[in-house]
Amino acid sequence: MIKQKKKFLLIIVIISIISLFIAIKLFDIFFQKKFGLGTPIIYENSRIFGYKIKPDQNIKRLGNNIKINNLGMRSVQNWTNNNKKKIIFFGDSVTYGGSIVSNEDLFSEKTCDKLNKKDNNFLCGNLSVNGYSLFSIIRSIKYKNFSNENLIVVTIIANNFPRMFHNPISQPFWTKEIKNFLPAFTEIFFIYFDKFRNKTKYNLGNEKILKNIDIKYYNDLVDELKNVLLKTNKPYIILYSPSINEIEDNENNDFFKKLLRDNLTNFYDLTEIKFKIKKHLYADNIHLNKLGHEVYSRYIFELISENYLN
Repeated sequence: MIKQKKKFLLIIVIISIISLFIAIKLFDIFFQKKFGLGTPIIYENSRIFGYKIKPDQNIKRLGNNIKINNLGMRSVQNWTNNNKKKIIFFGDSVTYGGSIVSNEDLFSEKTCDKLNKKDNNFLCGNLSVNGYSLFSIIRSIKYKNFSNENLIVVTIIANNFPRMFHNPISQPFWTKEIKNFLPAFTEIFFIYFDKFRNKTKYNLGNEKILKNIDIKYYNDLVDELKNVLLKTNKPYIILYSPSINEIEDNENNDFFKKLLRDNLTNFYDLTEIKFKIKKHLYADNIHLNKLGHEVYSRYIFELISENYLN
């Protein structure tokens, strides 16, 4: 009788463990299907930029389509040597769009759609990358492996100036696919682990006081940006994208805007866009939602149509 009870309990334990594993796996599959967890965008190490996005990816995150073309651009179409008029967009996550919107909703894609309704001869590439500093954006322009663009559009935010040079290890990025039994839970674990690590190990407070050494460095950065753009021998547009805090006068970044305006031609401050409640254009303090990308694309389309199509 005792042996039978032990055998019965053992069977119950085994069944419980198997059921638990099945339940965990089903939850993992749910997170994969619902949110795209377990299949993150893959990055590559780069001595020049710190990191870059690996070409030829096509995934879905949070219900949004993320397609990376043959040259590592977040663009629907591949970058080719055809005779189309080509516009290349540079920037950080504001231009890249994150998982907030699909490729077709990006202001880079929507600008091209609007231009093609007039001419049908445009190809746009989005070579922006999450977390890039102005330092990395400059090198992205300087060391791109093509030179057949007709127009360069650079979108800058205030954080690009103090942001440091990063590599994939200093960012919550992946340089290889997650290949194990629970890919979604693996990604979830590292999302929270990275937050815990950063909060525990590092002082990540923003230094707001501009020191003389900072000012010199920022001036040098803008000089380098100007020189790199001039060496491309291509027309360019510099856009400044504000945060909600700036729009609501809770943060002042006039120093950065003045630095750009005084040293670069074709500078445009997107703070001046006319919209009734501008915070409705944002998914968070900095990044645009679908409506925000649409409004930006209208502004950029008008800008290009009036000044760069003659």
